[in-house]
Amino acid sequence: MQLMKIIIALGVVALVAVAQPSEAGVRKSGLTGAAFLKIGVGARATSLGSAYTTVTGDVNQMFWNPAGTAIDQGASQVLLSHNDWIADLAHDAIGFTRDMGDLGTFGLGIVTMGLSDIVADRDEVPQFVLEAGTFQPNDTATGNSYSYRDLAIGLTWSRHVTDRLDMGITGKIVRQSIDGLSASAYAVDLGAIYRTEFHGTRIGARINNLGSDLKFYDIGAPLPLIFSIGAATDLVDNRDAGTRITLLADATKPQDAEQLLFTAVEVELFDMLQLRSGYKYNYQGVLGSRGFQDQKVDEVDGTSYDVPRTEQGMTAGVGLALGMGGYDATVDYAFTSFGILDSVHQFSLQLSF
Repeated sequence: MQLMKIIIALGVVALVAVAQPSEAGVRKSGLTGAAFLKIGVGARATSLGSAYTTVTGDVNQMFWNPAGTAIDQGASQVLLSHNDWIADLAHDAIGFTRDMGDLGTFGLGIVTMGLSDIVADRDEVPQFVLEAGTFQPNDTATGNSYSYRDLAIGLTWSRHVTDRLDMGITGKIVRQSIDGLSASAYAVDLGAIYRTEFHGTRIGARINNLGSDLKFYDIGAPLPLIFSIGAATDLVDNRDAGTRITLLADATKPQDAEQLLFTAVEVELFDMLQLRSGYKYNYQGVLGSRGFQDQKVDEVDGTSYDVPRTEQGMTAGVGLALGMGGYDATVDYAFTSFGILDSVHQFSLQLSF
C-alpha cells in the first residue's frame, strides 16, 4: 500500500509538470517530433478510444502502459497490427511477450510508419553553382522520388509485484529518416496498474516518451511526452455465461495539448465476441479557446481565429476470439471517423500460447 501511495504521488507530480502552461499561455500541436508515436497501436486499443491505461495481460500494452503486459504461467503472446492511416500511410506494429517466471514478463515491440516513392519535382541546381563548389545539395536531380520512414523499437519488462499491483518499463529507440537524412532519440515508458476488490476495478498510470530530443541539422524537437491516469470497472462479469461489460476512462495530458478525457465501453458475449466503442472528450471537433490552443493567424491582417482541434471522431470496433491450431487467436477491427479526411481502418491479430 505504501508503494501504491508513492506511485500515485509521482503521478500527480508528473501530471502537474506537463500541465503547466507556456510563458505565453498558448499551447499548440505540432511542437513535438516523432508524431507517429501519438497514433494508437492495436485495433482493440484504438476502438476503445485510447482509454487503455488499465487493461491487463495484453501484449498491446507494450505501446501504451508496459505494466499491462504482465502475464504468468510461462505464457507467450504475439501481436500483428496494420493501420490504414490517412494519406495512404501504412502504420504497422509487431509485438512479442513471454512470461519468464520469477524474472517477470519480457517483450519486444516494433512500430513503423512510412511512405515510399514520393515524387519530388525539385528545381535543378545550375551547373555553374556546382562548379563553384560553394553549395553541396543533397540531390541535384529533377523529378526524383524519395522515401521517409518512422521507426521505434522497444524492450519491455513487467511483473506482478504483488497479487494486486503490476509495474512495467519500456526502453526504446526512436528513429526518423527522410530523403537520406536521419535522426535518433532514446526514451522510456513507465507504468503501474493496481487491482481492487470492487467489481474488478483497476486504476493505473503511465508516462510515455520520456527521453531525448530528435535532432535534424542540430535543431532538436522533443518527443511527444504523454501522461495518463485511468480507471476501469466491470459492471457485469458473469463467467458462466461468458458475458462481461467493462467501462473504461483515461484522463490524458499530452505535453503539447490541453487535458483530454477518453471514455469507452467493451461488451463481451459468449466468451468470444467483443463489441467496443470509445469517445474523446475535449478532443473531437472542439474549437480552441483564446489564450490556450488551436489558433491560427492570418498572415495578411494579423488577426487570429479558432480552428478545430482535430477531425478525428468516435471510434468503434469488434473482436472475435478463435481457436487456431492450438493457439488462442483474437482478430480485432477498429474504425475511426476523420470527418473531411479518409476514415481509418485498423486490423490486429493476437495469438496466445
